[in-house]
Amino acid sequence: MANHSSQAALDAVDRRLLALLQRDGRTPVARLAAAVGLTAPPVHDRLRRLEEAGVIARYTAVLDAARLGYGMTVYVAVTLALHREGAVRRFREAVRGVPEILECHHTTGSSDFLLKVVVRDAAAYEHLVLNILTRLPGVERLNSSVVLSTMKSETALPVE
Repeated sequence: MANHSSQAALDAVDRRLLALLQRDGRTPVARLAAAVGLTAPPVHDRLRRLEEAGVIARYTAVLDAARLGYGMTVYVAVTLALHREGAVRRFREAVRGVPEILECHHTTGSSDFLLKVVVRDAAAYEHLVLNILTRLPGVERLNSSVVLSTMKSETALPVE
């Protein structure tokens, strides 16, 4: 995901619509309109404007990883051998092709990147480390933290 320095101008109705959509992206426009006190056409126009402005990046379903057999989440701190533009670019491009990597963040501190990885079990993670992660371009070191339990996991941004 790219960082966007410009912030969209949102009014209270836009923020309420965004909050409602984050709870349920399949909410019909008529129901959204009723919730914000407008008719459907202006709500539809607002949604289209928010989509075109990139405020609404996409619509998606949030899946339950455990129910799909992904019983292990691991955060992996990655240190590159060289932290130069070309090395960073090659690493970023390679990460995009690994489906087990759900998130990749370029970070400050003792490592260069932080990855959020899901796998079925420890054997699958071992395979991922030995055959994929350590072979990504420029990787010098990995430091893994296995998630034991999750107290909070949100996808909704605080827009209201």
